[in-house]
Amino acid sequence: MQHQRAITALSTLTATIALAVTLSGCTASSSASRTVTPDAFERVVVDALADVSDATPEVDCGADDIAIEDGAEVHCDVNTAGYDVVYDSVSTISTDGGDDYHVDVEVADQPKD
Repeated sequence: MQHQRAITALSTLTATIALAVTLSGCTASSSASRTVTPDAFERVVVDALADVSDATPEVDCGADDIAIEDGAEVHCDVNTAGYDVVYDSVSTISTDGGDDYHVDVEVADQPKD
């Protein structure tokens, strides 16, 4: 029952959520873009999802640093801890160019193939 509840919580999560964060883990790049490590970005996504669901999500945004650019979309894999069902998520970054940014996270209704 709890497994079904966790999957339902993630699969029905399509509401957009926002979370302001500071750029701990921010690194300088040779371009004008600021970047964060995948681990730092994943923590932001986990926190955002935890605000709207009682399930504990696991998030994987890949291995490359993520550019913090207004309007950029980052695809991450999301699943409930302990289960093999994986969903795609899209995190849209919003920033005014300062030290803070937030993400709007939308999780797909159906698991990935």
